[in-house]
Amino acid sequence: MDELMSSGAFTARTRLSRKALRLYDEQGLLRPAGVDPRTGYRSYAPHQVRRARLIGLLRRLDLPLGQIHVLLDLDPDTAAKALGETWRTAEDTHTERRRLVRYLQDLLTGKDHPVYDIQTRDVPEQKVLSTQRNLTAGDLPDFIDQAYSRMFAHLHAAGVPVSGAPFVVYHGEVSEDSDGPVEACLPFTGTVEPAGALGVRLEPAHTEAYTRIPKRQIQFPDILRAYDAVSDWLQHHGERLTLPPREVYFTDMTTAADNDPAADIAFPYATPTWEQD
Repeated sequence: MDELMSSGAFTARTRLSRKALRLYDEQGLLRPAGVDPRTGYRSYAPHQVRRARLIGLLRRLDLPLGQIHVLLDLDPDTAAKALGETWRTAEDTHTERRRLVRYLQDLLTGKDHPVYDIQTRDVPEQKVLSTQRNLTAGDLPDFIDQAYSRMFAHLHAAGVPVSGAPFVVYHGEVSEDSDGPVEACLPFTGTVEPAGALGVRLEPAHTEAYTRIPKRQIQFPDILRAYDAVSDWLQHHGERLTLPPREVYFTDMTTAADNDPAADIAFPYATPTWEQD
């Protein structure tokens, strides 16, 4: 049997502090091999050095202790794969934050955003299948994917044709703190019954200002510049927003290339009428 190491010797080998060792013990992440019943001193086995070093290195990646616990209980190949997936998510988050910083710097300095081509169009009244949810930014992509999967399936099962491009209405801001709500809508012709969270309503006729963006821009925060451009156009022309902003997806995202036009950022509006005394 290997001779146990004192906590001092163990900290020297692993470069973990006594405070960290106490925390990992409390969390069940790294239990000491022995505890002196009289003094409470901890001792560790030599084979625990590797686990301790792994914990320390994983913490440098800002992984939560609970996630590290799960990771280290996996077999080596599965753990390595899971770590790779975690890191890819972290890289995506870092890239998004870098773009957000650039966007915020432009806002803070008053730098003009790129020029967008703003168009207007009249949209007739539409019958839509829709589903709405309060959610924060992290849940938005899955909600949209699942909502349209259910809606297309529901219309197909009823033999009812889609009559227009899907669109997502933002009834309120969606961020890490604000939860919308968000409504996914799918225009159709004919008759279909509501089902569960899927409802049927009329989307009123309106005039909207919009700008068209490529698939690569349909991500946060890049898409914000398009929103700003349409909002600024309304303000510059003295128009009034009449319905919530929406994103109109007129192409198949699964086959569109990054530079292909893919969505319209649209703001329904009307010219204010002023009552005279």
